[in-house]
Amino acid sequence: MMAKIMLIDPLGWQGAVSGYSPAPNIGIAHLVPMLRKHGHKVLVIDLNNEAMTDEEVLATIDEYLVDIIGFSVKTSTMKSARSLAQKVKSLLPKVPVILGGPHTKIAWRDLLAEPWYNVIFVGEGEMVLPTLCDRLMADEGIEDLPGVITRNNCKDGAHLDHPLIAAADLNVLPFPEYDLFPQNVREALQTAYPLVTSRGCVYKCTYCSVPEISGRRFRKRSPENIIEELRWSRKKYGVIAFVIIDDVFNLDIRRCKEICQALIEADLKMTWSCPNGLRADRVDNELAELMVKSGCHSVMVGIESADPSVLAVIKKGETIEDIEKGIRIFKEAGMNVGGYFIIGLPGDSFESQELSVKFVKRMGISAHFNMLVPYPGTELWEWAKANARLLHDIENGLHFADSSKKVTPVLETDDFPSSERRRAYEMVHTRIRRFDMLIPSNLTRTQYYGKVLRLLWNYDRSQLITYILKRLIGKFSRIPAQLFKVVSKTMQRRSYGCN
Repeated sequence: MMAKIMLIDPLGWQGAVSGYSPAPNIGIAHLVPMLRKHGHKVLVIDLNNEAMTDEEVLATIDEYLVDIIGFSVKTSTMKSARSLAQKVKSLLPKVPVILGGPHTKIAWRDLLAEPWYNVIFVGEGEMVLPTLCDRLMADEGIEDLPGVITRNNCKDGAHLDHPLIAAADLNVLPFPEYDLFPQNVREALQTAYPLVTSRGCVYKCTYCSVPEISGRRFRKRSPENIIEELRWSRKKYGVIAFVIIDDVFNLDIRRCKEICQALIEADLKMTWSCPNGLRADRVDNELAELMVKSGCHSVMVGIESADPSVLAVIKKGETIEDIEKGIRIFKEAGMNVGGYFIIGLPGDSFESQELSVKFVKRMGISAHFNMLVPYPGTELWEWAKANARLLHDIENGLHFADSSKKVTPVLETDDFPSSERRRAYEMVHTRIRRFDMLIPSNLTRTQYYGKVLRLLWNYDRSQLITYILKRLIGKFSRIPAQLFKVVSKTMQRRSYGCN
């Protein structure tokens, strides 16, 4: 029986509404073609890229005469999902509400106590959600479906072993469809089409929830299937560039080379990048050269910490030497390289973060520092419960923002308290000149530079005069560059080694 299904991406802190580039919920995009294949009509409400009040959403639901509503939730969108869903159930108490997405995989036990949903779906939904909707419309039982949790099959809150629901062969899945997303998302696809070539991760990093969410088995698509999607995306959305967003794209080096070779032979004339973080120990010269030849211009590397003692504790399976070697290979091939770091891992400190900043500058890479948020199901979560003080609900945790005041640590330890974690966040971004991570863009020019100067005074004082002179050089470009260098060196000597 055909159903009118509304899929909602609740408001979080990423997307055009929050001032970032438009980026779609890829999980929803993968569900759309499967639901359509079963004859269902679908409407997507993307609250991260199209500003809508709750009242406007409720009016749309009422106008659409919706039969089933699904929320795709991440930990950071759980609060807004809960608030909106409660209003939905008040307005339409008989309409089934399905809760799915990454957050349900790590927190379904806690969600059992909440009354505003009818079904919690745990796992990847492409293969089961259409059948679930079919049965809901036919008023048939659903408790036997894998990944489905209701109050009927989990009345006592006992542990249920719900395995990850996933297609063993990712090649059988239809390509994601974005025609129901806002216009700004469809336009953004042209230069940043999100491409998923694999799912799952075999590594055991203590902080990472990917194996819990996507499984510990590496499932991969064929190069032929990938090329087919890219051809399709160019025809349907006008795509000229794509981003590979796998959790560990270069796990299988041989497969990566085959994908690059397929891209070269297909001559799609598309550029691409890897913004999700590659492993530095899974690259050789041949792969890096093939990546560049096939159109790759930049990569991000998951580094986490340049302090060897911290790196060892988190069980990443890499050394600083491994990371340095991988970065050099990428750079020598001609790629722009950036690194991801985490503030607050076990054994971390302000001094450890200073090591990471020095590493960034020594290696000549860009960097992105995230505040640690521990997630249930990870080894780090168990460590945090035993060794740290949880200060806030993880639903309130932000890895980064445009203001250090917004990035409130959700935990602290005696040797790395919350205040020091916040100072570390300000210090690293000041020293790598990522003021966009510290200062909102809506300030006046005077307010902005006032904050910049204060940050430099606090965390990079020896470079304060240099920074001011560079701004003046930019404004009065007729000042000879040599004069700038002489004055800058003289003023630095007079700073008497201030930090």
